Amino acid sequence: MSLRQANKLDRQRRIVANASRLFSSIGYEKTAIELVAERSNVSPATIYNNFENKTGLLLAVLIEEGEGVQLIGKKIIDQRQPGDAQVIFRLLTLYVDHPMEFMNKSCWRQALAASIASSNEKFAREYQNVEKTLQTQLVELIHHLYEEQLFISLVDPQSLGEVIWNNVDQMFTDFISDNDMSLESLKETIKTQTQALLTLALRVD
Repeated sequence: MSLRQANKLDRQRRIVANASRLFSSIGYEKTAIELVAERSNVSPATIYNNFENKTGLLLAVLIEEGEGVQLIGKKIIDQRQPGDAQVIFRLLTLYVDHPMEFMNKSCWRQALAASIASSNEKFAREYQNVEKTLQTQLVELIHHLYEEQLFISLVDPQSLGEVIWNNVDQMFTDFISDNDMSLESLKETIKTQTQALLTLALRVD
C-alpha cells in the first residue's frame, strides 16, 4: 500500500469514527455532513467524494461495526473449549451488545431503512455482505459443535444455525423498533428462546 493510499484509508477511518460518535450522541437527523467534516478536519467535499452522501456514511459506520463484531466473535470461538455449547450464547450476546455501543435505537432504525432502500449500492452491498459473514460465523460454529457430537444425529446443523440467526436478527429488529424494550430484556429473551431450540437439539448423556 502506498503512502497516499494509507493516508486515504486513515482519513476514511477517522471520518467514520467521528460520524459514529455523532450519530449516537445527537442522532442521524442532526448529524450534518459539515459537522462530521469539521470534527474530522476535512472538507465536506472529501466526505461526499468518499461516501457520496450521509446515507453512505451511515452504512460505512455499520460496516465498520460489523467487521469489529466479526473479529471479536472469531476470538470468542477460537478460545472456546471443545464441547462447550455455552459459546453460542456468548456469541449471540456479542451480536446484540456490540451494535448498541456504536449507535442508539433511533440511529439503528435509520440504518436498517438505509440498508434496504439506499441508492448507494456499494455501501449497501458491503453492509449486506458483513451481515452474511456474521451469519456464516454462527452457522460454522454450529457445524463444529455438531462434529463434536454435541447434537443428536437427526439435527441439521446448517438449518439450526440459520434458524438461531434469523430468530436473533428478528428480535434485534423488534428491539430497535420498541423504545421501551431494554437491552437486558432483549438478551434474556434471546437466551430463553435459543435455549428452547438447543434443548431439542442437544444430546442428552
